[in-house]
Amino acid sequence: MNIKKENTGDYTATITIGIGPEDYNEAVEKQIQDHKRKANIPGFRPGHVPAGLIKKMYGKAILADEINTLLSDSLHGYIKDEKLDILGNPIPSLKQDTPVDFENQTDFEFCFDLGLSPAFDLQFNKDVEMEYPVIKVDDTMIDKYIEDTRKRFGKPAPENTEQSPEAENHPLSGEEAAAPETEKTIIPAEMTPEFFRQVYPGKDIETEEDFREQVKKDAESSFVAETDKLFFNKVTEMLVNNTAIPLPDDFLKRWLVENNEGKYTPEEIEKSYSSFAESMKWQLIENKLIRENQIEVTDQDIRQYIKTFFLRQVVTGTPDPEMESRYEGIVDRFMENKEQVQRINDQLYNARLLELFKQTLTVINKEVTFDEYLRLANESHHHHPDDSGEDHTHNTEHDAENPGTEQQPGEQIDMKL
Repeated sequence: MNIKKENTGDYTATITIGIGPEDYNEAVEKQIQDHKRKANIPGFRPGHVPAGLIKKMYGKAILADEINTLLSDSLHGYIKDEKLDILGNPIPSLKQDTPVDFENQTDFEFCFDLGLSPAFDLQFNKDVEMEYPVIKVDDTMIDKYIEDTRKRFGKPAPENTEQSPEAENHPLSGEEAAAPETEKTIIPAEMTPEFFRQVYPGKDIETEEDFREQVKKDAESSFVAETDKLFFNKVTEMLVNNTAIPLPDDFLKRWLVENNEGKYTPEEIEKSYSSFAESMKWQLIENKLIRENQIEVTDQDIRQYIKTFFLRQVVTGTPDPEMESRYEGIVDRFMENKEQVQRINDQLYNARLLELFKQTLTVINKEVTFDEYLRLANESHHHHPDDSGEDHTHNTEHDAENPGTEQQPGEQIDMKL
């Protein structure tokens, strides 16, 4: 087998693989003997079908399968051995336009085009300042929360069962006889220590002032996940916009067309390519950050995340050994859900990247109103580099094969077994 690589551009290359009879004859002959031994053909005893007949019936298909297996193994083996950092996947080269003839050919040559990841410098240090939005919890928000909570813990007002004189003198009939249902009036709970303890069990809150302060702390805490998400998006936007990363655009457009198997036309790819290119750039930056900072997520990390999630729902103290064992079984079953496990894997990667952002960059807290936060979040959503819509997965290699949307810090995982 002969494999060679030719650079065709700054960030593209073509790999040519030559396969001859010496590469596949032994394996093909073995497959023919296996078919001969197992074939059940009328007129021949099992195991006594002539090899020539097997070759005539199945030889072409056996050869094609063997060539495809050799081709796949050798191509990916070469990329791994040569440590080629590629974008997307290899695609058949444009210069290979002659169909393969498995009936008559004995020597085969296949060409594949590659997109190569560019080298780039990343400005990611304390010299970079990023604002972190801190949502201001004002008296209006606190009052609204307290009003809703007092109603939630309130009691229905006594019903007025007296019948009006009009109803006594003029009884209704049919559908009109049924009085329309009205919402029950709720008498809000009184602002007493008993009410405070109902809302915050285990906390020694005696005064309205202390209760308002606790409400404020809770409101501020509840916004952290949302502001973390906005901060994460802002940092990724900054890194993509401020980092020069040349891409092999023509190759990537071809790869998108072939990778989506007719789902999108070249014209549709062209129209949305700028969004995809931003997403690809973020993937390259993300991979660089993960490699250089040795960030990883293990199966044990995912198991612990799942276990903690379920234990938090039912356990307030330290779980006993029996409960620990029971929940290990739940985790085992949950780990079989590959889609959910992948989402947790992504979320844990993003959480660790978020922590890296906060530790490495100069973070400046900026107080904003809730309306200002909503405006910033809306702007970020429209410009975030991961809005391409392509599937994205993290793995131990953290490849950039499938850029696209991902689980953001603070998003909830739907825990379903």
